[in-house]
Amino acid sequence: MSRLGRYAWPSLIILLVMTGFFVDFMRFGGQFRELTPLTATYCRNVGLPGSAEDLQLDRGRGLAYLSVLDRRGLVEGLPVTGQLMQLNLNNTAMPVTNAALSLPANFRPHGMSLYRMGDGAQRLFVISHPPEATHAIEILEQRSNGLFQPVETILNDLLVSPNAIVGVGPRQFYAANDKGDGGLLTRLRELLFREGFSTIVYFDGEQMRIVASGLKSASGMAMSPDGLTLYVAETFGRRIAIFDRNSSSGNLRLREYLEIDGAPDNLQVDPEGALWIAAHPKLLDLVRHFADREHPSPTRIIRYRTRPDAPLVDDRVEIRDMFLDLGQSVSAGSVGTPFGGQLLIGSITEPKVLACRLPDNVRPENTGVAP
Repeated sequence: MSRLGRYAWPSLIILLVMTGFFVDFMRFGGQFRELTPLTATYCRNVGLPGSAEDLQLDRGRGLAYLSVLDRRGLVEGLPVTGQLMQLNLNNTAMPVTNAALSLPANFRPHGMSLYRMGDGAQRLFVISHPPEATHAIEILEQRSNGLFQPVETILNDLLVSPNAIVGVGPRQFYAANDKGDGGLLTRLRELLFREGFSTIVYFDGEQMRIVASGLKSASGMAMSPDGLTLYVAETFGRRIAIFDRNSSSGNLRLREYLEIDGAPDNLQVDPEGALWIAAHPKLLDLVRHFADREHPSPTRIIRYRTRPDAPLVDDRVEIRDMFLDLGQSVSAGSVGTPFGGQLLIGSITEPKVLACRLPDNVRPENTGVAP
């Protein structure tokens, strides 16, 4: 056999294997699926100095707190820092103002969680990724003037790649790492084989420990209003992991999985207990959008709710699209939550919040504050 022949077959096999992986990833990422937009009645843009990858609602005060950062500039290697801003939902103009008296140095916010303490005071838990430094959990407390002031920074080696956070006490929280603690090989296994190396860690105010593992890129979390159920979005699993939570120990026990038609990102729970899921329908479009702002990435917001008292078994679980856009109104939508008959949508890359009118029959009540 000639030298060319000896190398031809192995090269062909490698090419076929790589092609198989690529086609499988495209299938998994939804690239072959045709999407039908769900037209919103009315939407308006609220401009920001950066993108609001995550947001938290203070339903009692009618304010939305925004994790604002020029994330596209960050991808391009620019020396950007972020802001904590608030959107006034009581005013039809929806003015956006600063929400903090001061911020930690090199603040680059990611996931956030708003926690109301027993005396009514509020704290914001914010994940920050300072340049050339370890990941941090910044705890900010609301002062009498309504603005937040940093009070503590939590650092720990278990914060490998924190993406989402849920505060459950003045210093207590869960944080989701969206990738495992490993090198390039681990990352390739996560991407190509969709193996689960993500973890959920719990900080009890003194020590941090892993309370769940084996997750497939945990990128979003939310807590039920009673504090006994924790929802975790697994982006590479195309599912939501639903955990029973022991409020005394902080331990988690996996209850079930909810399969999602898309790659879930941030999660929100409304006062009625319904789960609002931001999902990326086409992952390769999302990747291309990061590299090329002109290439749109579809945005999908899904509502999941259970109705145990429904007379028919088939009606006791409802999964419904609330918003589906091909990227023309908003690309790379990463969070969606209802308030005042509107759906507020934040994006990974776009410097705005999109506010869309919800149909009358799906508007949850605006009273109460979910943990």
